[in-house]
Amino acid sequence: MKHINRNRVIELIKNSMSNEIHLFFIFIALKLLVFNGIMESSSIKNIALFASVVGTVLVLVCWTGLIPKTARLTFLYLIDIAVTLIIIADMLFYRYFTDVLSMNVLTQASSVTSVKSSVVSLLHISDLIFALDLFIIPLILNVSKSVSRRSNIAYRKRIIRFVFAFVIGFGLCSYGIFSLLKTQPFILSSFYDRVYIVQNIGLLSFHSIDAFKFVKSKDKEAMPVTEDNKINIREFLDSKKADKPQNPKLFGVGKDKNLIVIQVEALQEFVINRSISGQEITPNLNKLIKNSLYFDNYYTETAGGGTSDAELLSNASMFPAKEGSAYIRFSGNEYYSLAKRLKQEGYYASAMHAYKPGFWNRSVMYKTLGFDEFVNKNSLVQDEIVGMGLSDKSFFRQSLEQLEKYKEPYYSLLITLTSHYPFDNDEKYYSKFDVGEYKDTFLGNYLESIHYADEALGEFIEGLEASGIMERSVLAIYGDHFAIPKDKKEYLGEFLGLGVMDDFNWVKQQKVPLIIHIPGNTYKGTKHIAGGGVDFMPTILNVMGVDSSSMPMLGRDLLNSSEGIAILRHGYFITDKYICLTADGVAYDVKTGEKYPIEKLEKEKELARKSLEYSDLIIENNLVNELIEYLRK
Repeated sequence: MKHINRNRVIELIKNSMSNEIHLFFIFIALKLLVFNGIMESSSIKNIALFASVVGTVLVLVCWTGLIPKTARLTFLYLIDIAVTLIIIADMLFYRYFTDVLSMNVLTQASSVTSVKSSVVSLLHISDLIFALDLFIIPLILNVSKSVSRRSNIAYRKRIIRFVFAFVIGFGLCSYGIFSLLKTQPFILSSFYDRVYIVQNIGLLSFHSIDAFKFVKSKDKEAMPVTEDNKINIREFLDSKKADKPQNPKLFGVGKDKNLIVIQVEALQEFVINRSISGQEITPNLNKLIKNSLYFDNYYTETAGGGTSDAELLSNASMFPAKEGSAYIRFSGNEYYSLAKRLKQEGYYASAMHAYKPGFWNRSVMYKTLGFDEFVNKNSLVQDEIVGMGLSDKSFFRQSLEQLEKYKEPYYSLLITLTSHYPFDNDEKYYSKFDVGEYKDTFLGNYLESIHYADEALGEFIEGLEASGIMERSVLAIYGDHFAIPKDKKEYLGEFLGLGVMDDFNWVKQQKVPLIIHIPGNTYKGTKHIAGGGVDFMPTILNVMGVDSSSMPMLGRDLLNSSEGIAILRHGYFITDKYICLTADGVAYDVKTGEKYPIEKLEKEKELARKSLEYSDLIIENNLVNELIEYLRK
């Protein structure tokens, strides 16, 4: 240390601090690493991530050394502002969807304006840290200007420096990507876990690859499906068809009955049969469950399409699009939907939702799915507004009036609205439910909101019973997706007494209830088989006594399957006994939480991979009609 020239070191630091490229490089890299640290604290210990972030930022700013200094600062500021906006946008999206933005999601930006309150509630005061450097850098440059002794550097040297920096930066980026591919060889081709990619190569590298894939595929133009692909899909569907029993249980117990399906906004399974302050959170659902079939291991399989994904899963037995929402990207496809199949049996089909008809492209997609009528905000009296729109109680009152007019049999899909995130409750409707210590907290607001939704459901069921519709109808109720975003997982962990909400507990809690009530109260009981939204359609068709052998469904009939599996869009899956976090390379016993050798789940892992891959191929290449023709033969 004694041989180090301290004056020389101080001089180098001063010169470095007066170099705008150095400053922007340091601050942009730091804020990207901070983003990763917030997303997953352990990820910043990853050398490959650090290398990739540093390399990406180096490539991003090094070229500015070639342009005149008068313009350089402007370009650096523009780069910094762009990166800041990307970080904040991804942070908000992650807090809501536990995912990061992609180019295909950005094509749905118009949907965001309809959930402005949700977006605002996702903003944290701490997010200002990502914009601080925009104010700090000018101060540093202003102070360091008086001590800087830099002379103009010859253009030839600047070119050499640029080439050197670019090569180093590109090499560091490549190192990060190759390290990722070494452990997950197919992840960049399938993009099945975008968060995992960001955790390993950083936000900018991810978006660069995503943009390249978007331009290459031209979004909606899928890569041509090969004949081998088609053969594999046919064999997959054949194997599912062969697994069906000759005399399925409960086949036709709801035959010729009306089918009323209620998709409840943000209804998670953990509130079922649970009380707070001596009151049941969902007393009406609890009462219904006692005389119904109840599936208590039914997982949400939605992705970036949120509620629209839940509708697709249940009505077409296809997985969500791997990018964005199928309701928007593939609304022009052919789907052999639940509505279309029941219409072949003489049913009338309607969908009801109290929001704007264009939201999630429903006005187009419901026609695609074969619904005869879409009852929406424009056709409902807006007499009681709560949160995003018409209250659930008013919606159900007016929906019942619609049902009483329909010629039977009919299939009606009702989507609720009031319990929509961020649960900014109106005391006029929620104050009577005592949530105790959780009052005025995020979780307390959710519990109030879902209790109100349960009250509305209770009134609707009473109306069905009073009108006689209940005894002539199969009633199915399920939750669409999670209610508690991952950035608020500690609330859920505390409420359930789980302590640390680790990945195992988090995935285990991604359940929504599925209740199927059949007239007569004869068919009831709790089913513990693992399943998800993609299984709703084959299960309900069995109950309705409808032959589904020629339908290309990727789910399974939960009433006639010997074992279950729920497949999440990013590749995780849950069986009756195990939870497998595929990308993390770890599995757990679903009851004890103890680790289980993941290599023993290769068959299930392959099934999950094929299910997602084949769903993508079918949707992206619009193969449904071709597969129907094959299955009929």
